[in-house]
Amino acid sequence: MSTEWKTLRDELPEDVRARLDAKRQERRLGRALAEVRKAMHATQQDVASGAGMTQNTVSKIESADDVLLSSIVRYMHSIGGSVELVLKTPDGKTRRVDFDPEIYAKQIA
Repeated sequence: MSTEWKTLRDELPEDVRARLDAKRQERRLGRALAEVRKAMHATQQDVASGAGMTQNTVSKIESADDVLLSSIVRYMHSIGGSVELVLKTPDGKTRRVDFDPEIYAKQIA
């Protein structure tokens, strides 16, 4: 028997739902990108210029739950950063994948 998460969530007390929503918000990728950008003293326009995007696109990335990996690489490269993805198997093995920003820079040139 499978119960949908939305159904289970709806049955939780309001304060528990609010805490879950707050935790989810903290884990959002877009929020993490915005925090990194701000720590680098870069504006959304700085990212947009360096990544070949509009400022509006950068804003959407920072508020999104689901972002293309290529957009993340371009975003981070525009502020001098990089992206490394860690793949984890159920048995605990990991594999790290570095993303070459030059591949994505050529796509926007």
